[in-house]
Amino acid sequence: MPFVDPTPGPKPAVEIFPAAVDGRIPQILAVNKPPKSHHPTPLFIGFTRNWPILQQSVVSYITAGWPPVDIYVVDNTGTMDSNELGLLTLQNPFFIDYPRLRALGVNIITAPTLLSFAQLQNFFLYTAIRRNWGHYYWSHMDSAVLSDEEQHPYRSLYQRIVENWSSMDKTEKWAIKLFEYDYLALVNVAAYKDVGGWDTQIPFYTTDCDFHARLRMKNYTITEEKVGHIFDVGATVPDLSVFYPGTANEPLNGERFKYLRKLLDDFQSSKNKEKSDRNFWQAAQLGGKGEPFYRNPVGFEKAMQHWIETGRTVYAEKWGHRECDIWEIGKEIDKAWEYKEDWLV
Repeated sequence: MPFVDPTPGPKPAVEIFPAAVDGRIPQILAVNKPPKSHHPTPLFIGFTRNWPILQQSVVSYITAGWPPVDIYVVDNTGTMDSNELGLLTLQNPFFIDYPRLRALGVNIITAPTLLSFAQLQNFFLYTAIRRNWGHYYWSHMDSAVLSDEEQHPYRSLYQRIVENWSSMDKTEKWAIKLFEYDYLALVNVAAYKDVGGWDTQIPFYTTDCDFHARLRMKNYTITEEKVGHIFDVGATVPDLSVFYPGTANEPLNGERFKYLRKLLDDFQSSKNKEKSDRNFWQAAQLGGKGEPFYRNPVGFEKAMQHWIETGRTVYAEKWGHRECDIWEIGKEIDKAWEYKEDWLV
């Protein structure tokens, strides 16, 4: 199949947080402020392309109450120290603003090289093991969250995350708690180690089918939970200040919240309806030529598509099955690579 142009109507990146440019990061809602002392809730957000989308995700988590000190942005651009040294520009797809992230109070971890999705997941796991974390959360950089301000009694998204952890049956053989699939997920480090981590030979799509099935084959549970509004978006709001209240004691469920919720919901709907490629946002920037570790953005996206298709082939050969239901149809973890291709029968 010929590849469709991965950059339909690319648009230049623009600054979407002018208040932060002026050094005026607003205050979040008083009822959303995280406690000074709290249960550790490390949250990984991996980044490869499109800085505005990432910044929106980070701001949304902070304004929903997640302690910035617990947020770890993983620079997975493969540009080594270029972003830390400020050598890339905004139109470069791999640009990330380290000073802005530090001003927001979050942590930055630089991946040693460009990692595939499966490799990035194993890097999260490796980092958690090295830091002696028994669990961690992770989210997509194209996710945005809001606390449910229509809920009574009201609790911020982060407060509900803490309550969710506190109410868990710790004797359960659990692996993952999903909040809107894996747009936000809680991970049990011991379970991930037990099944050998993610299969890096299936680098992108269907790697979750493989990994989640292997967990279930070893009788681990994967459950879905609800803690607030979590959106899968491909666009950004015009000004990130809209995530912050006019005053620290702004009434809940007001016009700002309703406007923001509808806008994010529209972004999600538009992304899901995109005919050419729902991940169009990844290839929206085309600049950076001549900068360190430059990659042709169109070529980069085309190569990714080839890699994705190869991963699907590996998955199919591994399980003798092309669909995502290998656990449901009775495949066994110890028989991987021994199955005959069922699509030839």
